[in-house]
Order: sequence, then structure tokens, then C-alpha cells
Amino acid sequence: MQPADERRLLLMFSTVHGQLRAALEARDWERFAAIDPRVRDCLEALSVCAQPSAEVLQAKQLLKELYGAALEGCAEACEKLRQVLLTHLEYGEGRSAYQRIDLFQGGR
Repeated sequence: MQPADERRLLLMFSTVHGQLRAALEARDWERFAAIDPRVRDCLEALSVCAQPSAEVLQAKQLLKELYGAALEGCAEACEKLRQVLLTHLEYGEGRSAYQRIDLFQGGR
């Protein structure tokens, strides 16, 4: 790999890593979704390198670890949302029961 190509790749990984870290710290999953294609771009750029340096491989590993943490954070956020929606459904069951009772009792 040419030194200029390697520097460009390291800069790419570093930039995406910083953006991903900021999104993760802010728990900003919309920003994470916007960064996700940039992670793919980094990995595609790396895939054309015949022999990436140890520094590039380390940058890839750091991004992989951070990405894994972001995926865990997304999964936790999804679970919390699922719980909220289930709670709303339960409340909806109560509302439905009130409506049935009102119908049976003639709206009293």
C-alpha cells in the first residue's frame, strides 16, 4: 500500500471512529444510522489493500470494538422502546375495558 493511501485510510478510520464515539456517547441512534454507511466505506476501502499495515489493522479493530458497543446500545434502546410500547398496549387494554363497560352499562 502506498503511504498516501495508507494515510488516507487511517484518516478515514479515525474520522469515522470519532463520529461513532460521539454518537454513542450521546446515545444518538439517528446519527449512528447516518454513520453506518461510512463504516462500510472504510471497510470497503480496506478490502482493496493487499497488505494493510499493523496501524491500519489496529484502527480497524478499534472501530470494530466501538461499533460493537454501538450495536449493544442500539439493542438496549430498542428493548426500552419495546417495553414502552408494551406498556402502552396494556394501557390500551384498560381503555378498551372501560369502553366495553360503558357500552354494557349504557354510558354511565
